[in-house]
Amino acid sequence: MSAYETDEEPSSATGTEGQGVAPVRSVARAVDILLVLGDGPGQLSEISAAAVLSKATTYRILTTLKNKGMVLQAPSGEYRLGPGCFRMMSGLIDLRAGFPFDAEADLKALRAATGETITVHVRAGLSRVCIEELPSPQPIRYTAGLGVATGIHVGSAGKVLLAFLPPDELENVLRTIDLRPMTPSTITDIEVLRQELDSVRRRGTAYSAGERVVGAVGVSAPVLDDRGNPVAALSVLSPASRVNDDRRREFERLVARTGEDISKRIHTR
Repeated sequence: MSAYETDEEPSSATGTEGQGVAPVRSVARAVDILLVLGDGPGQLSEISAAAVLSKATTYRILTTLKNKGMVLQAPSGEYRLGPGCFRMMSGLIDLRAGFPFDAEADLKALRAATGETITVHVRAGLSRVCIEELPSPQPIRYTAGLGVATGIHVGSAGKVLLAFLPPDELENVLRTIDLRPMTPSTITDIEVLRQELDSVRRRGTAYSAGERVVGAVGVSAPVLDDRGNPVAALSVLSPASRVNDDRRREFERLVARTGEDISKRIHTR
């Protein structure tokens, strides 16, 4: 095999949504390396082993990524993610880059099944940000507000984003979090919050009533990556007057199943 690889499309390529198009190997390898660096900085030998690539190939790709600002190299030789990656992440947070995974059909189906507002939140430091919202078709409805940031401790979406964090990361958040109330029902006691997060992990879903807006309830489930870390919180939002115990259990079942379906697709990519 030649030491150089071509990025030209193979002759079998088709123009229908990429069906029948062979993957561009150099691009796939670059993505693999970036995913390895997403777990933390590393030396060339560590990165090549984790990405299952030769050192020569890994070095060549790292050099290209470094020239594009996607990777930085310390004087010690250690590589880490560069400012280009953080620029893309900021695009997700402020909504310039759009929805970070393909789930439009799932969200619409969940809204049709519940008749309520469906939202997706992601964590941004000690806050959560609404990056997708499908408002309820009903005249009286509760919405979160696309692009609106709220304290990570507030509401069912925040509980999901916290509950499934790795233990060390969760402890760092809990040590620095400001449990500022938004309503009389907002959790402001750290031990109460810990107990609630334990319950969310056991159940797999979170519930809140009036913690962000009086008279509104939320039921949320996580979208998880292949390591079980939270990518996003998927929520059903409704006026409390429409949610009895049976309805709440139905929301929990539907949102959990939808979150699992989206998570499975993320794992297979």
